[in-house]
Amino acid sequence: MKIINNVKIEAEEPGLIEPNFDKYPQNRNNDTKMVFENINDSEQSMNCPSCGFHCTHITGVEVFTRGDDAKEHTHTTVNMLNCETSVKQIKGHGRNPSARRDGLILSGYCENGCKFEIDIAQHKGNTFFKANKTGTHKFDWE
Repeated sequence: MKIINNVKIEAEEPGLIEPNFDKYPQNRNNDTKMVFENINDSEQSMNCPSCGFHCTHITGVEVFTRGDDAKEHTHTTVNMLNCETSVKQIKGHGRNPSARRDGLILSGYCENGCKFEIDIAQHKGNTFFKANKTGTHKFDWE
């Protein structure tokens, strides 16, 4: 076991840190948080994780399917802007936000112009959400 930034890290081999460990929640940048607003008793609306604006659009989904600690995984990508879908077998971790299991990445933008990705990863019985600002969205009228 190692301690990095006051976090205990257990690895399969001594001194080995699991790949994609930087996607887990310690030392998270608090500027990109997921916030939901209650719409009614059964629905919530997701605000932009970068600026907090309430009008967001999902433009893509990436699904990573992998058995526990498997060396390969299936990466399914859906690009909603171009209406394209691809399925690939990937060796190693690729973009999978989970170091050991399944994961998801939602891509989108808000109407203030922020582009973002939301990583969803499973690890030891927990499901982690992490938002990343990925740039600026260009609107058709710009």
